[in-house]
Amino acid sequence: MGINSSIDLNEGMASSTYTLGLKIGNVSFALKCKDEAFHIRLKRLFHNFLTEQTADITVELEEDTQLSGDAVLELAMSDIKFMHENGNSFRTSSQLMSGHYDLTNRIIKLTGARYLLDPDIEGNRLNQLLSLSYYSASKVKYGDVPPAMLVYSCGIIRHGKALIFAGPSESGKTTIAGLCREQDGEVLNDEIVLMSRPASDGGISVQSAPMVSQISPRANKSAPLSCILLIKKSNKTAIHEIPKTEAYLRFMRQIITPAYIGQSNKRAVYSLIADFSNEVTQNVPVYEFEFSLNGESLWQEIEKLEGTLRKCKQKQ
Repeated sequence: MGINSSIDLNEGMASSTYTLGLKIGNVSFALKCKDEAFHIRLKRLFHNFLTEQTADITVELEEDTQLSGDAVLELAMSDIKFMHENGNSFRTSSQLMSGHYDLTNRIIKLTGARYLLDPDIEGNRLNQLLSLSYYSASKVKYGDVPPAMLVYSCGIIRHGKALIFAGPSESGKTTIAGLCREQDGEVLNDEIVLMSRPASDGGISVQSAPMVSQISPRANKSAPLSCILLIKKSNKTAIHEIPKTEAYLRFMRQIITPAYIGQSNKRAVYSLIADFSNEVTQNVPVYEFEFSLNGESLWQEIEKLEGTLRKCKQKQ
């Protein structure tokens, strides 16, 4: 996590490269850039996820100074998809980012507006970059099947177990995190968490991930998964168990697309999502969770559910 000084032969003067080592689950990657302020900001934001171990992949960020202004911000708010071109080159559908990759030598070079990755702006693309880096590192280290996948959800640890409140943007994940007081549990992240594949005994673990969210940075912790709650805003608080088939289809929508740089087989991506959703929903109970803004009733219902789950466990 230091500063590597190098000589730019084109400029004939010294330049500095700042390297940040991050770890998500069992993979690590290095982010390199020449913007000291950006490096310091990320280092503070993700201080619990820093690592000095050898990176599984290195992502080099190069700023395109020609990309700036309101047009960039407007495009940043739109959907950005990576499109592969001839050889190992790629670009985004919005033309805001481009680059090339060499997974054999574990390097991705990305050129674009650094402003788009600013964690303080609305519509920043930092989480997309981190997801891309995670899955690219997983591809290098584990091949075609990552051992854990990123899921859109709020993760909360209670009594040593992780509860997952999953749902799309604006569904209430951050609201639930805000209603979680110290005595109610510990929030891992209100936007994205890392979920493992089932172990031989069916156990699944949930771990916090260095993703930008509306809550302050949290500790890097993990816990066994207790259950999944698919959230639905309501004027009441209620929990209903969901049949396995429905749970499989609904949970599948919450899995972040496991695409790495160079991935062009859409069918393989869909298969990964479908298989992971099936594995998870076959091993843990899934519920629909209606909730109001009454924090007291919310945690009362959760406590009742936990009691039911403990009784079921004892009967097994």
